[in-house]
Amino acid sequence: MSTVINPEVIGVFGLMVTVIVFGLEQVGVGVKGGNLSEISKSLAYIAIIFGGATQIFTSLCMYLFSVGGDHSLYLGTVFGFFGLFWVMVGVFFIKGGDKKVLAHFFGVSWFLILAFLIIAIQDAFPWYFITVLVLILGLLAVLIPAWYGKGAIWGRIAGVINILIGLFAIPIFLGAIGLM
Repeated sequence: MSTVINPEVIGVFGLMVTVIVFGLEQVGVGVKGGNLSEISKSLAYIAIIFGGATQIFTSLCMYLFSVGGDHSLYLGTVFGFFGLFWVMVGVFFIKGGDKKVLAHFFGVSWFLILAFLIIAIQDAFPWYFITVLVLILGLLAVLIPAWYGKGAIWGRIAGVINILIGLFAIPIFLGAIGLM
């Protein structure tokens, strides 16, 4: 049995919990009448703790202890970006702000995720890791019209994509705990 602790476990778990909970809310499960504008501050806390803190912790471990092997810098950057992304989304749900500015951030982030995807393909990462990145590209593209208020359907599509991201992250999680 290995004595090396893999911090990727907590980071991927945080991702799975956050995107599935957000996805369920976006498709209308748990929101009174399915009104997406009633998403509560509870989602913000999930985003900050599970989405943000867990992934930032994982990122720091990847950087400081090189537990990701040859991919420590890459994985640390990926987890760091998503950790900060979720902290920002959580703070937005608590404090508010201009949704269009966040939509612009999603657009710029799309290019960073595209770079992550290209590196993952070049380095022959597993198909499920690549699939999660492709789904995140789709999510960011859908979030732009959703946050610009172009119709509730965009929020619902984002919800479905979020749930798919969570489901496709399961093999990453199983690999991190040594079951794959």
